Amino acid sequence: MLVIHPGTLGDVLLAVPALRVLRSAFPQLELCLLCQAEVGSLLSECGEVDRVFELDGRFLGSLLAGHENLETPFRDFLGRCDMAVGWLKDPDGVLSGLFTELGIPRVLVRSPHSPEFDGLHQTDRFLDSLGERASGAGDHRGLSLPERLIQKGALLLGRGEPTGKSPVVCLHPGSGSRHKCAHPSLFAGAIGWLQAHQAVPVLLGGPADRDLVACVRDRCSTPPAVLQDRDLLSMAGALASADLYLGHDSGLTHLAAALSVPTIALFGPTDQHRWAPRGPRVCTLTGPPCRCERWTTVQACGEKPCLQFSLQVLVERLQDFLGSQSQGGVPAALQPGTRLVMADRVC
Repeated sequence: MLVIHPGTLGDVLLAVPALRVLRSAFPQLELCLLCQAEVGSLLSECGEVDRVFELDGRFLGSLLAGHENLETPFRDFLGRCDMAVGWLKDPDGVLSGLFTELGIPRVLVRSPHSPEFDGLHQTDRFLDSLGERASGAGDHRGLSLPERLIQKGALLLGRGEPTGKSPVVCLHPGSGSRHKCAHPSLFAGAIGWLQAHQAVPVLLGGPADRDLVACVRDRCSTPPAVLQDRDLLSMAGALASADLYLGHDSGLTHLAAALSVPTIALFGPTDQHRWAPRGPRVCTLTGPPCRCERWTTVQACGEKPCLQFSLQVLVERLQDFLGSQSQGGVPAALQPGTRLVMADRVC
């Protein structure tokens, strides 16, 4: 079975329950995923897929270019497929027609961004594309990362063991777009509070986050450790060995939630009802409602009131968690479905 998902990390993770539905419905088939290479490697390590074709390779391009452009090994693979699922737009039916032409008996090509799924969470859209959500289908368990990767991640965070005396809190001040990010002073304030309460904050960042990470560190009286520019498996291992995660609407936030790490997700201009990560230990914090009608309006908005979170309320959530850690419980603020609305400006 070939599944095509051209999305980024967060979007692919939201499709994991649908991937599990496919595996459960067709346990006799090898589940092969065509996606971004690092994302595919992560899902392969977690046992969610059996084989990965790289999206940034030649496979999707040759498919969209037509039957005659397929290399022999890939064409032979497709000829052995019992099912093909494409989570992408195919307005002219080129892809579905090619799959049918190759003799694949079961073909489903539907974009989860289609208007027919309007108003549903993105995970539900993937399930709906399979006709499964109405029946209550979907396995929402966390990802199971191999222990060797968790141990490596613990070392990256400076921990000899996955658990330690001082709680380690990972903070990611970036996202896929600067327009989804709160002011660096919010993260600097959270870091200062964590340090004052015997927690160990660690800033996470990728190549696109260098400026934001530097801005946060510059605002800290005691600059925290930084884990920057690591590959996805290393970041996953680090997250899996952390005690708490704080971030925006980003791939790393979805990854932390998918690994069942207690997660505080900050949402501004993007709709938390559609894009917030799901999980038993996810707390979504929102600012004042975003009044921008489209993304171009968000980009042109200078004040970004929807990203003006209350540091005081954020600290309360951190305090709830650290208090429950010492008592061995789960804070009410991190119970499933928690949503807190804040309207205060960050000083």
